[in-house]
Amino acid sequence: MKFTHLGYLSILLLGVGCKEKSQYITPESKPIIESVYASATINAAEQYTVYPAISGRIISFSTQEGNNILAGGLIAHLDNTSSALNAATAKEASDLSQLGEKQIQEVAAQLATAMEQAKLDSINLKRQQNLWAQQIGSLTQLEAKKMAASASKNAVKALQSKLSLVQKQVRFSQIQAKNNEGTAQKTLSEYDVKSDISGEVFQLLAEKGEWVSPQKPLAIIGNSKDFLVHMEVDEVDIAKIAIGQTVVVSLDAYKGKSFKGHVSRITPIMNAKTQSFEIEAVFDEKPNKLYPGLSAEVNIVIAEKTSALLIPVACLGKDNVVATEDGDVVVKPGLRNLEYVEILEGLTPTSKIVAPKAK
Repeated sequence: MKFTHLGYLSILLLGVGCKEKSQYITPESKPIIESVYASATINAAEQYTVYPAISGRIISFSTQEGNNILAGGLIAHLDNTSSALNAATAKEASDLSQLGEKQIQEVAAQLATAMEQAKLDSINLKRQQNLWAQQIGSLTQLEAKKMAASASKNAVKALQSKLSLVQKQVRFSQIQAKNNEGTAQKTLSEYDVKSDISGEVFQLLAEKGEWVSPQKPLAIIGNSKDFLVHMEVDEVDIAKIAIGQTVVVSLDAYKGKSFKGHVSRITPIMNAKTQSFEIEAVFDEKPNKLYPGLSAEVNIVIAEKTSALLIPVACLGKDNVVATEDGDVVVKPGLRNLEYVEILEGLTPTSKIVAPKAK
């Protein structure tokens, strides 16, 4: 087929015309959702890392990974030989301290005898005084009765003081021994590492025979029936986040699927190291199977409209200027996401704007 110069020119002009038309687009009316993006990790509800309260060597485990455990259930037993001896010694000391009651009883009996003697000496003195008033008896006898009465009174006072002192000493020894026994028993009980919650044993972080300490974790336990989405949101976005907002969770383990939830907790203090805030969300639509530690990407929905006038984000220039067929126009933007931005003022559905350049 042959083309004249005029034919080539017509085709060229048509191509240019099509090219010119493709440089302009018009705003679209459709739904838009504005969200804040956050990377996330899936954690079991109440998930926590178990640290022993005391250092020791693991003698045995009472559970295995994947097992369910009740609150207070035994996880592992540490070597407690020396503490067991200390507890036995403290128990014996506590038992011996009870013998102090016998000492109290002995002093109390001495006091009772002294009081009886003082009473008798007082009666004898009174009788002697009556006889002396009748000029019966001698002055020596009267003085002897007075001395006896005084001595018995002093003996009573001395024994009363002694009884009070012995009681205090015995009570102190008993309390001290009881406290020592309680401390020894508590220390002994800490060699049995127990779970604070009812849940599942996700991981044992040590082995039998290994030495653990309050700085070395022993296990990870959590509630496997309920999971939380743990996010870190940048400080520039935190003011947009509120309890109850919808979240859309995408999991690497479930490619092509997303699951809805909502924000359940906002930690009201910034992490100075990461310059971010910790946010938690719960699933409203949960996958069939979840595991702690799964990675996720989350979009927190902060606003949405079912119909809005949208243009590509790339068409919105500096200072909210949009290039149109009739020149630059300053617009008032609204909601935006990674692809589109809402135009509240400055454009109409028929406005022709310069299309973004293809990358």
